[in-house]
Amino acid sequence: MSEKDTDVTVEVVKKQILTVDEQSSDETTYEATQQPAVDDTADSYYLFKEQEHEEILQYIQSAEEELADLKLRKLLIEADFDSLLDGYNQFFVHDTAISAIARANLLDYFTYELLKPLRTIELAKADAFNTWQTKHFLTNYRVNDAHQLVLNFKMNVVDNRFETTYLPLIVIDTQAMKVTVSEKDVLELIRLWHVEKVFSRNQLSLINYDLNSLLTHFKSLGFEVLPNFLDNSNSLLVHLTTQVTISTYILDEIFITTMEDADYEFEKDEDQKYTILLNQNQSVSFDLNQTPVMLTIDSNTRKRSILDFFTHYPFLVPLIVKAS
Repeated sequence: MSEKDTDVTVEVVKKQILTVDEQSSDETTYEATQQPAVDDTADSYYLFKEQEHEEILQYIQSAEEELADLKLRKLLIEADFDSLLDGYNQFFVHDTAISAIARANLLDYFTYELLKPLRTIELAKADAFNTWQTKHFLTNYRVNDAHQLVLNFKMNVVDNRFETTYLPLIVIDTQAMKVTVSEKDVLELIRLWHVEKVFSRNQLSLINYDLNSLLTHFKSLGFEVLPNFLDNSNSLLVHLTTQVTISTYILDEIFITTMEDADYEFEKDEDQKYTILLNQNQSVSFDLNQTPVMLTIDSNTRKRSILDFFTHYPFLVPLIVKAS
């Protein structure tokens, strides 16, 4: 750089710095704008979260109910007869809430335990709902208005041209621990065999045996089986009121049969009292002066049921069952 260049004078110019006087009268004052408060309850996002919260609570409740139901069904499937009996009384007699699936399972397990002796005749689940099948008949079940378990039986027929209906033969009262057999339906069995020819005599004998195995099983489970027309565990000395009008024709047919068999006798006194003497010192007697007529059936010491008795003496069936 030349000397000429170094003689350049640098002039420093000072600029005035202006400051804002906070106390100045022409001061512009800025105030913060106050924002209005937001109500959370009106916030759409919070409403969404609340709805989602309710849904989650419902899912939790449903899951808890489903888990409780699964645990109950696990207990039922593991239960013995006494526990199933308690369960039946709790959920059917006392009507404690239970799911439809658990309800159906309980009835299924309970009835199987009741029907276990029928395993000897191939007891198995049928295709129809609440129905079991065996070689000799179908059995379905229902709970009646009195919370009793009703066992209905539909017997196999000798000819497929015939059709039978279910007969409510057995009613089980789990509170009183009593079993009742419908006398009317036992008589209907006898009628279907003797009048309608729907069953053979051999079939009816097998059915009598099968149903007696059930009655014996019920007793072993602690039930009291009330006197009935099926039970063959005792000898017969029963008074049976008949709804049949015993006509001269019926008496004549019985008389003819007894005359043709040396083991039988037909006795009548002057006062319309009749006694039919059978083999093994068994007898049937009645008085036509009575209304309605009462039959006295005596099997001596032989253990048999009413069903068994009349299938062995079919010529006496018209005394208890109408011809049509």
